[in-house]
Amino acid sequence: MTWSLILPGWFNRTSCADELMQQFQQSGELQSLERLIQQCGDDLYHFLLRQADAQLAADISQQCWLKVLENRHSYRAQSRFKTWLFTIARNALLDELRRQQRWQGSQWQDSFAADDASVTEQLAGMQQKQRLAAALVALPPLQREAILLQLEDFSLEEIAHITAELPETIKSRLRYGRERLAQLMGDDNV
Repeated sequence: MTWSLILPGWFNRTSCADELMQQFQQSGELQSLERLIQQCGDDLYHFLLRQADAQLAADISQQCWLKVLENRHSYRAQSRFKTWLFTIARNALLDELRRQQRWQGSQWQDSFAADDASVTEQLAGMQQKQRLAAALVALPPLQREAILLQLEDFSLEEIAHITAELPETIKSRLRYGRERLAQLMGDDNV
C-alpha cells in the first residue's frame, strides 16, 4: 500500500518550520509566514479534513494561519511550531464543532490524489484508502484524533500537549484505536 497517498504530510517532512517561525516571530516578515504555510499548510488541512468536511477544514485552516499571524509573539520555542499550530487547529475545530453541536457525530471527507499508476492500481489503491477512511471514521473521535496526530509524526508528549490530556490517556487512546483499526481493517499488523 502507498501510505504517502493516504497520509501526505507524514512522508513530506522538513525540519525548518521551527526556524521559520522564529524568524517570523522576530521579524514579522510575511515571507517567513508564507514559507510556513507552504511547509505545514497541507499537513494542517489534511488533519482537519479527516475530522471535518472540506469547507470546515478550509475555514479552520485559514483561522489558524490568521491566529499565527496575530499571535506570533505568544509562540514559545520549547515545543515544535507544528505542535503549537495543531493545538490552535484542534481548539478552533472543537470550538466550531461544539458551536455546531456535532462533536460526537462529526464526519469527514477524504480526497484521494491521483497518481501515475495504471487504472487497476489506482482502483486498488482507492479501495484500500476507502477501507482505511471508513475504519478511521468508525473510531471514536478521540481515538481517531490521537491516531491522526501520531501519523502526523507528533510524539506522545506532543499529542498530550495538543489535546491537553495526560500522556497515559493518549497511550490508551492510541492502543485502543490501533486495536480497533486492526479489527475494522481485518489486519493484525495495523
